[in-house]
Amino acid sequence: MIDSLKNLPCFNKVGNITEIHSGLSQRCFKVNADNKHYFAKTISNNTEVLVSHSANDYNLSPTVIYYDDNWLISHFVDGNNLGLSALSVDKKIGYATQLMVQCHQLSCKPPELSEQDVINELIDKPYYSTEQKNTLLPLLELILMPLNHIKKDVCCHGDVNFTNVLMDKTNNTWLVDYECACMAPIEFDIAMCISINNLDGNELSMFVKQYESQSTLIVDPQLLNHYLLFCYLINALWYFNTYKEAKHLENKSILLKKAKQQCLALQSSDRIEDSPLLSSLSIKLTDILTTFDLNEQT
Repeated sequence: MIDSLKNLPCFNKVGNITEIHSGLSQRCFKVNADNKHYFAKTISNNTEVLVSHSANDYNLSPTVIYYDDNWLISHFVDGNNLGLSALSVDKKIGYATQLMVQCHQLSCKPPELSEQDVINELIDKPYYSTEQKNTLLPLLELILMPLNHIKKDVCCHGDVNFTNVLMDKTNNTWLVDYECACMAPIEFDIAMCISINNLDGNELSMFVKQYESQSTLIVDPQLLNHYLLFCYLINALWYFNTYKEAKHLENKSILLKKAKQQCLALQSSDRIEDSPLLSSLSIKLTDILTTFDLNEQT
């Protein structure tokens, strides 16, 4: 992989290449070449290229230098991500909201979000037994039921984790990592941001107020709550799947902890009394948490 990176036509003379381990998905590197610093990321489809180019045009993300079927190369942002920043959560929410509003205004059209396809991919794993899948399916049906796309879809980032917001030394912020970008209602993007950053109810209210103060779009609170259930569940499954497939022991404990956090948040969310489905959901959720007892995982 390093050899293929060194031989990309966008570089003349390559110096040091350092792998960046802050993410948990695609492999990323810092490349020193031609007296400049570059960010190199492995990609598996053209969605990230499409949205990165559009975001680049609006100064929302770093400049794209080169791409092909396997690599996306952009300018390296010298700074920290908000996840590592000492800033207050309030300020982090402010930066994330501003960038999300800008992302929703992009004219590019990544693939439409298919909630059912996302779920199918997550549970189609050999380590899930038939019993576990049968326990999952009724819960999934209840969560997916209200997620229709009656509202207008926009270009959603799909993973506004604080670690995907970079702040350079002049305090400019950049939104990166568009591999999960999709066309979806704004409520999906907000729900994913709330869930993946483990924000509480007060912080959710703050996020919505800041979003609506900067956008012409209005957040549907009931649809947002339904997408929160969806996001907590798919995040828990994603972390658990990655935990099962992780090779390095030090990463496994982090992944398991994150899976537990999402499950606990899902448990708490089912107490929001805004829809008739939640009483049924509470029963199904008890079943699944018993079946997937993360405390027994090693």
